[in-house]
Amino acid sequence: MILRRLGRFDEAGAACRIALELKPDFAEALAFRGELCADAGAFAEAQVWFERALAVDRGLPLRHRITLLYALGKHDDDLGRYASAFEHYRLANELAKSSATAYDRPRMVNRVDDILATFSAARLAAAAATGDASVRPVFVIGMLRAGTSLCEQILASHADAFGAGELPFWNAAVATHGAAALDGEVGVKLRARMAAEYLERLQALHAASARVVDKMPMNFLNLGLIHAVFPRARIIHMQRHPIDTCLSIYFQHFADQHPYAHDLEDLAHYYGEYARLMQHWRRCLPAASLFELPYEALVGDQAAWTRRLLEFLDLPWDPQCLEFHRTERVVITTSKWQVRQKLHGASAGRWRHYEPWVGPLRALAP
Repeated sequence: MILRRLGRFDEAGAACRIALELKPDFAEALAFRGELCADAGAFAEAQVWFERALAVDRGLPLRHRITLLYALGKHDDDLGRYASAFEHYRLANELAKSSATAYDRPRMVNRVDDILATFSAARLAAAAATGDASVRPVFVIGMLRAGTSLCEQILASHADAFGAGELPFWNAAVATHGAAALDGEVGVKLRARMAAEYLERLQALHAASARVVDKMPMNFLNLGLIHAVFPRARIIHMQRHPIDTCLSIYFQHFADQHPYAHDLEDLAHYYGEYARLMQHWRRCLPAASLFELPYEALVGDQAAWTRRLLEFLDLPWDPQCLEFHRTERVVITTSKWQVRQKLHGASAGRWRHYEPWVGPLRALAP
């Protein structure tokens, strides 16, 4: 499982096969083998492994009850039984919330306040003046479920681009260095070291591509340091209708990774802080470095927006970007199924099916 998270998929598969040789009825390994197949887009083969895991172990501990309720919600949503779907999702989230870390609203507000105070326009401009000149890194950011995986898949279909997935580099860099990376000669040296380490990591992932896409949505929190280190790097901000975005998060099982995901009021609060921070970046970052890509517009006119996206990255037109669903690559995010389907508008405006139950999310509507 660790090897999978590190992107070393062949080694992860080899370790899983050894585990099953040692214990053929190891349900967790059978299910993990299914996950690896699903990551690679082999969904029929994945189903076989999942069914084998179920045949070995059909018990229902809490975590399985939670995932089953999410699955029942998806089932009813697909059938248009929206009241029943929402009730399943509500129960799933209540159970998940009972065993998860609580979302701390004041802490999130303080975090955004600190970022706004630390990464002012003046400090960013001064730091960027001595930043690395590389244009190889491309950052796709935004809320979860806003289309970041779709954007990465489109770009990864281009002959001169590589999709690196969600790299945790900048979360660690901000936690380690923070404001020190902006201060005087010490900051200059820190930024140069970070640039070298990050470019080395991109080189190890794919040596030949002119652009390497880092699709970590949470990097919207880290754009200040990213721009200070790579002032010429391009940033793509995926946007989707806020209620669609928040409901899609609420309908997805993220375990304990995102504590705000299990409560509609927490979701509304988190989204508000995200929007507040993005307004700051729009004011502070050069307009040429930030491209706003609306999910609904991309769905409505894929070709036109894909051309604009490639022009922003100074990449030539590649018709394969329109056939992104045929691109063979490993995708381990929750959108592994969606990015292998042709673009359609079924998810745009989906929230209206659930309008009677969106409650605190209504205030987010534009």
